[in-house]
Amino acid sequence: MEATFEKSIKVSPKSLKELAKKSDLRGWCQTLSQVGAIALCTLGLISFWGSVFAIPFFVIQGILINCLYAGVHELSHNTVFKTRGLNELFGRLFTFILLMGRDQDKFEHFQHHRHTQDVDLDAEIVGGKPFTLLSYILYMSAITYWPKRIGEVLRLAAGQTQHWPWLSEPQLKIVHKEARLMLLGYALILIISILLGSAAALTFWLLPMFVMKCFQNLQNTVEHMGMPHVQDIVINTRTIRAHPIMHWLLWNMPYHTAHHSYPMVPFHKLAALHELVVQSLGTQPPTVTHLSFQKHMIRKLMKEGTSTYTGQDITAY
Repeated sequence: MEATFEKSIKVSPKSLKELAKKSDLRGWCQTLSQVGAIALCTLGLISFWGSVFAIPFFVIQGILINCLYAGVHELSHNTVFKTRGLNELFGRLFTFILLMGRDQDKFEHFQHHRHTQDVDLDAEIVGGKPFTLLSYILYMSAITYWPKRIGEVLRLAAGQTQHWPWLSEPQLKIVHKEARLMLLGYALILIISILLGSAAALTFWLLPMFVMKCFQNLQNTVEHMGMPHVQDIVINTRTIRAHPIMHWLLWNMPYHTAHHSYPMVPFHKLAALHELVVQSLGTQPPTVTHLSFQKHMIRKLMKEGTSTYTGQDITAY
């Protein structure tokens, strides 16, 4: 999948060929390290549940689970593993955990790459209303996110179509079936939990994930919000300055301008691609930190009252 945007960023075909090489080893290292961290946090929660010492494990567990979406994103691009079937396997596992359909997310994300920041065609922002300070805080806290996410699964399982005008008829059939299978899976987990008298799914999975979605929203908002729909990735996408731990958690997605420029490049090569982007431009692309962007948005909303998904706000801060 390639974006249709023109590129002011130029990278030689030879460099791209080298950067586009996939690696099962690097895919396994990233995937197992994050899944292993979740397993260790689960052990910590089991050991300390009921005491204050469980709180940091709860917080970290929620962060780790929500950041699996960065993996979902890369798995949808089939760039995590060289073996295509592994991208499919872990993509479906991670999306199931995150209460979203892999096929639905993949269809919508490819639409996003083709029409970045187009309010009529970018499936990730279509129908988005201007934010007020209150609605932005509610979004960041995920209070409004989870009802919408769960509602989408239910509506798709019921066969509704009107909320997804960007999906073709064949795609709608796929996501309807997918949502129904997901509900069967969740129902099975619920039945097993009731039969065993266990709240493990709630304690170690759903509650941490619901509470800590706010952390992953730091990345979601900064990538494109407020950027214009123009035919240049350097102008409609931001790069994020982030700590190495954040790069690990987010599968190098802070190098977002590089990713949108050449989405076939695997996550573990994005740092190298970013350097070539800087060389091509002769300067850094529009770049922020996660927290500086949030400060900017809050101040903007306090001053102006509303803010849209798209605009001309490309200042680095």
